[in-house]
Amino acid sequence: MKLTCGAIVSLVLGASMSLVASCAANQAGSPAKQKSARADAAIAWTQYQDPLEHAFTLDVPRGWTVKGGMYRLGYSDARPMVDMHSPDGKISIRLGDLSVPVYTVPSQFHSREGEVYDLGAQGQLIVARYHTGPEFAALYSQARFNSVCSNPQPDASAPEFTPPNYLPDDAGVKQSSTGQITYRCESNGEPRVAFAYVKTSNYGALWAVPDVVSYIAAPDDVSSARDILRHCAQSFHISPEWLQFKARMDAEGLEYQRQRQAGRMRQLQQQQQEFEARMQAMKNQANAFEQHMSQERSQFNAMDDVINGVTPTTDPLTGETRKVWTGTQSNYWVNGLGQVVNSNSNPAPNQNWRHLQVTPE
Repeated sequence: MKLTCGAIVSLVLGASMSLVASCAANQAGSPAKQKSARADAAIAWTQYQDPLEHAFTLDVPRGWTVKGGMYRLGYSDARPMVDMHSPDGKISIRLGDLSVPVYTVPSQFHSREGEVYDLGAQGQLIVARYHTGPEFAALYSQARFNSVCSNPQPDASAPEFTPPNYLPDDAGVKQSSTGQITYRCESNGEPRVAFAYVKTSNYGALWAVPDVVSYIAAPDDVSSARDILRHCAQSFHISPEWLQFKARMDAEGLEYQRQRQAGRMRQLQQQQQEFEARMQAMKNQANAFEQHMSQERSQFNAMDDVINGVTPTTDPLTGETRKVWTGTQSNYWVNGLGQVVNSNSNPAPNQNWRHLQVTPE
């Protein structure tokens, strides 16, 4: 795909911002706001400001542990994410997700799913076919809850929960789809309910996941988790000054991409040096996030593995790590020739097959 369509790249890389932008646009008299009054009556709220770029504010429950902000990975790639944890550890809520990138569909130039389509300092795309909301919700939930939710069982009987309405899609959207999934699982031996809701938007050559919300809570706290999530989302407010900053970054990114595509790299040297100095501070934002939440470091890889249909394994005999195609059975086996079979039981006990251990990233 030629990147003379730099404006489209900027548009879609900015699509992750629709969660933040749309929350500020919900009207005070909406039914969702009326429902959230239950949470307002029982919870003391305080305002949280994005500490990284001062991009947004939102209400959060007083006394909860709150981390996150606007993480910038390139000129046009800014991703909001806020994690909230109750003092008793029974509710964890997330708005947005740093680990979800923007995708580009396979083409003759980039045909392998999972391949990184490098846009340099403007951002990076991941090659993957478009997934509808229900498809992506199922895939995302595997990566989101893998480290905190054991023995997950989809709960088809769970009532649907629709987060607050968001702003209409940006111009150029050809297809949008929402999906949600609810799990029953265990966390540290305690029963939990895990929920994920996503919206995917297809722009043609590119697609994004602008809306991502999720929670994991004790069964008795599910209603409270939903009310709190609803209130937090509705209270999102974007700083006008940050929108101006975003516009400048997008404009610089488009100019950078034009010169990059034209091969005028020498003209970019000074610009790149200046940008890299600013980007170093931005990268420190993500590094600081990882230091505080080490489990998120693996979620980038886990998300890619799930989308690409691969499972990381370790050969207990050789210690070799390898990624195998994800199958429908629970176990993976390898023989002396390096052939891998997905089977619940040893495919041929007399032919020297050994069990591969499924390992986290």
